[in-house]
Amino acid sequence: MGHRGESPTLDLDTLPRELRESLTAAMKGAEITLVGGDRELGQLVFRPSVLEGVVLPEPRSSTSEVKTPEGVTVVATAMKLSDSARRRLSDEFGSDYIVLDLHDAPPTADVLLINPVSPQLLNVLRGSFPEARLIITEIEDDELEVRYQGPVGRLLDAGASAYLPPRPVGEVATAVHAYLTQESVAALEAANRSASQLSGSDRD
Repeated sequence: MGHRGESPTLDLDTLPRELRESLTAAMKGAEITLVGGDRELGQLVFRPSVLEGVVLPEPRSSTSEVKTPEGVTVVATAMKLSDSARRRLSDEFGSDYIVLDLHDAPPTADVLLINPVSPQLLNVLRGSFPEARLIITEIEDDELEVRYQGPVGRLLDAGASAYLPPRPVGEVATAVHAYLTQESVAALEAANRSASQLSGSDRD
């Protein structure tokens, strides 16, 4: 640590592994949420000491990659999940999918599930998995003790009634009217965020 009156200094090499991984993720652009008890205190933001540079992903260990069967869809998860949570997710996908941790998945993974992160970190992950479809998801599962909430979830918890995905100005009034009249519309509601209600055109 620094002297009194100076900014605190932390040596990453001396920190516990989990804290070191969190700070490293922040350095790559991830938004780290700080909590105290049951209350969210704020976001940890990293300010680099250099003005320009390139963020490089950690080298992938070829020995850690899991061999995947032919013909299955490989889903990599960028969020930290317990073995039981990953098994549950894999069971829900079915036998045609395999769900792997980010560090075990091959660079040819088909899908990358990621919680809301910064554009910088998203670009790093895009470089690591160039063929994958990056799908941003918020997860709240009390049973499995998994909680990866993003800005939309926090706003809904704070009292917002619903969230409508981005659309042209000309469609905003139509979408709000459809939501208010409970017609089928793609929206996330505060009371039920487990799935979107897709409009008929979205299902076709």
